Amino acid sequence: MAVDECELRGLNVNRFSDDLIQKFETLKEKGKLPKFATNLNPVDVTGSANSEMFEVATKILFDSPEIDGIVFLGMHQAPGIQEDFVDKIGSLAREYMKPIVACDIGETEMALYIRSRFDKNAIPSYGSPEAAARAMGALAKYGEYLKRYGCFEECVSTMMRRRGVKSIK
Repeated sequence: MAVDECELRGLNVNRFSDDLIQKFETLKEKGKLPKFATNLNPVDVTGSANSEMFEVATKILFDSPEIDGIVFLGMHQAPGIQEDFVDKIGSLAREYMKPIVACDIGETEMALYIRSRFDKNAIPSYGSPEAAARAMGALAKYGEYLKRYGCFEECVSTMMRRRGVKSIK
C-alpha cells in the first residue's frame, strides 16, 4: 500500500542494487535478520522481527546513497517487538540528513502511543501506510521547492540542528 501510494505521488521505489541486497543477505547469513525477510524494496523484516532487526535494517537504508528517504512501517503488534524500537529508530534518524516518516497502523491506544513516541523523536508518524507515503511525497516536493529557490542546504541544516543532529551523514 505504501509503495503504491509513493508511486502515485511521483516517488521512485526502485529495486535495490545488488550491493544493497547483498548487505541484507549478509545480515540474514549472520542471523541478524530472518532468512525469509524480503530485501528487494520494500524491506520486510516480517512479523518475527525484533527491535534490533528493525534497527540494523534501517541503518543499512540510512547508510545507502541510493535511498533518498525512508517510510518506516513499524508494527508494534509483532511478538518480538519492544517499544524501544521507536527510540532505536529515533536515535539513528538523528545521525542522518535523510528524511524518514513512520507509520503504526490503527487507532488503538497502543498505536497512538507508538506514534506519539515517534513524534517525540522528531519523526512524523501516521496511522496508515498511505498517509505516511503522502507525507514523504510532500517532503520530496518541499525539497524540490527549496532547491529551486536556493535555500535547501540552509533550511535543512537549520532543521537538523533543531532536531539535535550533531554531525550529518
